[in-house]
Amino acid sequence: MNISTGNKIGFLSALIILSSWGYVLFQITGVLKEQSIKNEDYHLRSLNIANELRQSSDDLTRMARTYALTGNEKYEQHYLDVIAIRNGKAPRPKKYPATYWYTSSASDKNDLTNLGKPTSLLTLMHEMGFTENEFLLLRKSQNLSDRLVWLEKQAFAAMKGFYDDGSGEFTIKGNPDRAFATKLLFSSQYNEEKIAIMKPVQKFLELVENRLIYESKELQIKQEQYFWYIIILIVISMLVVLIIAIYVRNKIVLPIYSLSHDANIIAKGNYQIRSKVGVENEIGSLSQSLNEMANCIELDINKFKKMATTDELTGITNRRAFMESLELEIVRSHRYKASLSLLMLDIDYFKKVNDTYSHLIGDEVLKLICKKSLLALRENDLMGRIGGEEFAFILPDSNIDSAMIVAERICAAVESATLIVDSKKVQVTVSIGATQLIKSDDITMFLYRADMAMYKSKENGRNQTSWL
Repeated sequence: MNISTGNKIGFLSALIILSSWGYVLFQITGVLKEQSIKNEDYHLRSLNIANELRQSSDDLTRMARTYALTGNEKYEQHYLDVIAIRNGKAPRPKKYPATYWYTSSASDKNDLTNLGKPTSLLTLMHEMGFTENEFLLLRKSQNLSDRLVWLEKQAFAAMKGFYDDGSGEFTIKGNPDRAFATKLLFSSQYNEEKIAIMKPVQKFLELVENRLIYESKELQIKQEQYFWYIIILIVISMLVVLIIAIYVRNKIVLPIYSLSHDANIIAKGNYQIRSKVGVENEIGSLSQSLNEMANCIELDINKFKKMATTDELTGITNRRAFMESLELEIVRSHRYKASLSLLMLDIDYFKKVNDTYSHLIGDEVLKLICKKSLLALRENDLMGRIGGEEFAFILPDSNIDSAMIVAERICAAVESATLIVDSKKVQVTVSIGATQLIKSDDITMFLYRADMAMYKSKENGRNQTSWL
């Protein structure tokens, strides 16, 4: 998907989103109603926690009194289990109804598959997020219940013949006294303690009820506020969408069009073109990358052009490029009646050099001859390698006399040059033929006559120049 299409789709999506806000406006009442339902659930769980605190106190009383009356240690164990669950020391049943200990006692076993993680009742109170006053009331009720536990433990100890030593520890050994235990658990003090436990629970339920009523009224007020908030949000959203649309057009769509146009021009072969996209974002970076790529392509093409026209070993013009240049110079010379001379050079006994010193040394000899020959040429003269050890020279605006001077200069420079190989001096000579373009010459006749002049130098003893 192109950017312009994406921009249109994005703009259409923005309109749909804005329309959706209208739908949300009509749904806000339902959302608040749902929140009220959640508050009812919160209310129910609050009641359950308060009821569990009350029920656990009743269960402890029932287990303690039953143990005192029957002496059945099963009820003592149930008593300890209730305390362990309430304090988070034992796994809390996933389903913990008020009848849990009745059914547990009836079956005389616990369903371990229905046990959850150990969680104290105090932790559950914290997780509910009660207000500080509400939490303090439940905490007060639990503290009172914990204080009642001491009386129950005192009765348990009496059942086993242990009594308080004055420090709260039951270390004094005596005779078991069920009557004393029963008296403790059915005393007026015990009943007053039970009543005291229930008072904070009742106060807690009243506080939660009042708080929920107050929060419900607050939600109604917020409902009207939400309506105006949404109106303001819609206006702001429209402005934001408009700003985004303008930004996308100026900073994305138009720069991409420009970048695409420049890239197409480069793709058609115009590697001098450069992108002028100047935005400061990813597209601007892409524009810079495109320009860098164009620079690299242009450099590579120039490099390939040079490789296509240059002899790889010596670095001078190769045969193909030399012949093309020679044809152009012949046409120019005939058109403007300008003088043009051609030199042909061949290395004397070059095969012997290769056989004696190796082809690597022969390559170095070729490079040396090119280096010395170029020093004897003018800026507009051209040297090319047209064979293994054969070279040619185009001398524009030069007659045969000037050409012979250049040829002699090259011949002398090569003869005086020395290549050191394994502490031995390697010297070579060259034979050069020179000729001047005449009116009837084409490239074939021009080359043929220069070649014949070179062979004339070889026949006359080499290391010299001749002309035809």
